[in-house]
Amino acid sequence: MAEQVVHLDATKPLVRVAMILALGLALLGSWFVVRWYVANTLAEYQSADENGLEMVRRAVSWAPSDPLTHWRLGAIAQRQLLPDQLHQVVNEYEKAASLSPNDYRFWMALGTALEQWGEVERGEKALRRATELSPSYAYPRWYLGNLLLRSGRYDQAFAELRRAADADPDLRSQLLNLAWAIYNKNLDSFVEAVGNSANARAESAAYLVGRQKFEDGTLLWQRLADSEKRRNRANGEAIVGVLVAARRFHQAVEIANDLVPAAAYRAGVEKFVDGGFEDDLMPQTSAVFGWQVKSVRQAQVGIDPNRGHSSTRSLRIVFQVPSRLDSVSVSQLVPVRPQTDYDFECYVKSGDLQSASTPRIEIADATDGRVVTGSESAPTGSADWQRIAFSFKTGPKTEAVTVRIIRTSCGEDPVCPIFGTVWYDDFNFKRRS
Repeated sequence: MAEQVVHLDATKPLVRVAMILALGLALLGSWFVVRWYVANTLAEYQSADENGLEMVRRAVSWAPSDPLTHWRLGAIAQRQLLPDQLHQVVNEYEKAASLSPNDYRFWMALGTALEQWGEVERGEKALRRATELSPSYAYPRWYLGNLLLRSGRYDQAFAELRRAADADPDLRSQLLNLAWAIYNKNLDSFVEAVGNSANARAESAAYLVGRQKFEDGTLLWQRLADSEKRRNRANGEAIVGVLVAARRFHQAVEIANDLVPAAAYRAGVEKFVDGGFEDDLMPQTSAVFGWQVKSVRQAQVGIDPNRGHSSTRSLRIVFQVPSRLDSVSVSQLVPVRPQTDYDFECYVKSGDLQSASTPRIEIADATDGRVVTGSESAPTGSADWQRIAFSFKTGPKTEAVTVRIIRTSCGEDPVCPIFGTVWYDDFNFKRRS
């Protein structure tokens, strides 16, 4: 089909008038669009200082039908105006909500402003409208929950606050603080306010322990099923860390045992974890009561799978230190009973070990760091397995000791080389009868 071209005769008066009117309408429309856009941009990016307030007011005058300009004017005015001028803030938020009734942000701002102005009932209605428009968003429910909390309607408040924290985990710590402020005398009410899910109870347990409510926190943790404890490992590790820092080692070991990957790594009072090195070493972060081992270039520490005292495995340390080595990073935290006599033993073997200061075993009180006792240094040269044995007594408040392999200095000489290999095996505690 052939295209048809329409020719307009601009010399005719009516055509000329029509063209001028069309151009005028286009220019007028462009003027309003540009004015709206500039006003919108000014409102969105203006700061909250005094000049910012005036600029946003100008933006409102340029685009009076734009809800964003009224919203921004209300937000900046809310920070600057005195309490007796809050009605201006409310007016702007109401205008924004009326211009865009399906935008939850405007209803949320209106609700908080109304409560601040003293119109609690109207504020609640506005916030509930915001939650209806955005049922999965955190902050409308968070603000509604806080309004209900300040009104003394705790059950309704925490129902909203829990849903907000579920939507935004960053609000969880604030939820815990609010629940603690209201229910710090009633554990069951506190737990119910925070939530009864396994994750919420694990977080509550960690929070309580962090507040020095050790018995309540550990009791709440122990109510979790084994699978729930494993899924909430981070909270369990946090509890163990706080208990260890508080020197409550017996409680800490119970929680730590819930997190270990296998029964072989379970700790206990008067019990070494893998004292015979029959299993692989766990990462240090997961081995609070297991072997804490760290290799460095001059002292390689690991399991020897082909040499042991009572089996084929042992702990091996290979030294290549031409000048100085301040410490050996091998230790284990072992729970013990206070005011108790113990016999300690382990076995050591050396291979071409040469130094003026060879390694030795030392036991320190984990409560205060005080050195309790120690062994003789490992034999130089090459020596077969030898028994290391000594006795010690724990203090009246001692709940754990640290058993570690150390190296003492060579006196005043800063250069203290050590070369060769040393093996350790079969660490054991026995209570003296």
